[in-house]
Amino acid sequence: MSAPTVHLAGVQHSTSARFTLQVPALTIGPGVTAVLGLNGCGKTTLLRLLATVTAPEQGTLTVAGLPADDANLVAIRRRLGYLPQDDSVPRRLTVFDHVDLVAVMRELGGTARQRRGAVHRALREVQLDELAGERCGRLSGGQRRRVALAAALAGDAELLVLDEPDAHLDHEQMARLGSSLRVRAANATIVLATHDEAWAAIVADRTIRLAAGRLVGG
Repeated sequence: MSAPTVHLAGVQHSTSARFTLQVPALTIGPGVTAVLGLNGCGKTTLLRLLATVTAPEQGTLTVAGLPADDANLVAIRRRLGYLPQDDSVPRRLTVFDHVDLVAVMRELGGTARQRRGAVHRALREVQLDELAGERCGRLSGGQRRRVALAAALAGDAELLVLDEPDAHLDHEQMARLGSSLRVRAANATIVLATHDEAWAAIVADRTIRLAAGRLVGG
């Protein structure tokens, strides 16, 4: 399957009485798109919509021509890898078991052996393969962030939605992640939010900016 194109039309979504994200029209195609803007501008709200975590109060979201409604959510999510902004990695599970559990929930295709192989490859990609048997509660914040990133990357998702994947990474790790995303961009649509404009300039094919819940250019 080819990398999907994502389209939003007439989208409005409020997260509080004071904030509403408004996206009259936005099309995101294959490659890497970086979403930039100050804290509170709507980056996370936009990415949660793209990841089908929340549905827009108004307007439409389509992925590869499929409306993101109840009839199509399962099909869309099978193609999706999502890194949320919050630290949601459970402390009691081992690194491998958490990534494998997410892979099961995403219904990665193939046999159990193939799925576990995809998990190991994702852990190697974020340099956590040597900690596969370690409990997540024993890891640093940066390491847990990479565990969550591995869960999104496992299985070569065709649509990657990554909320601040560079958070807590050092310069070497950011460079390695950037190179990895550039390789994946040949066969995927990748949307990432970041505060690091210099890193975005290296990694992204396109940037879009948000300010106070509005698109302000690219």
